[in-house]
Amino acid sequence: MVAIMKKAKPDLRATIAGAKIVQEKDATWKKLCMMQRLRKRLKRRKIQKENEAILRAAIDDATITSSVSVPKTLAEALPDDAQKKNNDPRAIVVTEATGSFNMIGCNKAWENLCGFAECEIIGKDSSILQGPDTNVDGLRDAVSRLFDGEQKVNVVTTNYRKDGSKFTNFLTLAPLRDDATGKMTHFVAILNDIGESIARKTSQCYKSTKD
Repeated sequence: MVAIMKKAKPDLRATIAGAKIVQEKDATWKKLCMMQRLRKRLKRRKIQKENEAILRAAIDDATITSSVSVPKTLAEALPDDAQKKNNDPRAIVVTEATGSFNMIGCNKAWENLCGFAECEIIGKDSSILQGPDTNVDGLRDAVSRLFDGEQKVNVVTTNYRKDGSKFTNFLTLAPLRDDATGKMTHFVAILNDIGESIARKTSQCYKSTKD
């Protein structure tokens, strides 16, 4: 006589309990992600507020020109004509718009300000100009704003020359685009040494935003 095996009925209580656990885990994960996004937004807002205060302190000085014209294309930023390129009074450096934002070239004004020759910086990132007092958060926020679509951003930071001396830099950043496609291909940075007196003023402002 063949025994007939009865199929065990599923335990509905265990199934429902398991589903509840999955839902609770999913809800917890979503809540954690939302809190993380909120913290990032709050941090970015705080950084932007600090940078705005520092920029105001610099722009209030009559010697600072915040309306510097920026190149639109790579050919404008780094012309093939060496004389035109090196007679430009703006201290210009161009970086890639991807990866580590490696530098691809600069002009004579930038070399004179930073102490590096163009051949020394090609393929390197801008960390060679950074040090303990560099406004890294402000720079990251400025680059994020360019990716968000802004056409020009300013940030005050401290940069370091090849010899290790530092200067306060009123930095202008902008995207460079391909003439044909309009696609962003590079970033252009225009450096402006704003001097020791303004440096002290912006430094005091920076410290006050941290208090």
